Amino acid sequence: MARLHHANIRILDAKRSITFYRAIGLQHVGTAALAPGYTLLYLASAHGDEPTIELVVNDTDDPDYDRSSGAGHVGLEVEDLDQVLSALAALGVEPEGPPSHPAGRTDLNPVAFVRDPDGVRVELVQAPWRVPHDEVPDVLVEAVGV
Repeated sequence: MARLHHANIRILDAKRSITFYRAIGLQHVGTAALAPGYTLLYLASAHGDEPTIELVVNDTDDPDYDRSSGAGHVGLEVEDLDQVLSALAALGVEPEGPPSHPAGRTDLNPVAFVRDPDGVRVELVQAPWRVPHDEVPDVLVEAVGV
């Protein structure tokens, strides 16, 4: 069994994006500061639902980092990551790499990325995957409003 965990959106301006999603009715509910300049901001409805949007702030100079509209992925939480990967392997679908903890953080459950038949990137997240509550990096405090 799988459930939607989040939709990942790569953003250019955190303050502008947070303001937009707040106007829709979402609120900032968690942060994962994975590296300097690389932060995930989790948004959910004001009703306290599980996160639905994961905004990515990545200040990389890597020219291959895709910031185009639609870049990102869909995150699905699965009960048994290894079992799902085995089922996909039987279909000829291999992960981009072995399951791993995001940024090597063992406090976060492992994830693996695959592509669906149309090339959409899908993150498989080992359940239960709880939203981290790291301190918001100083450069994003104004954007997030904390």
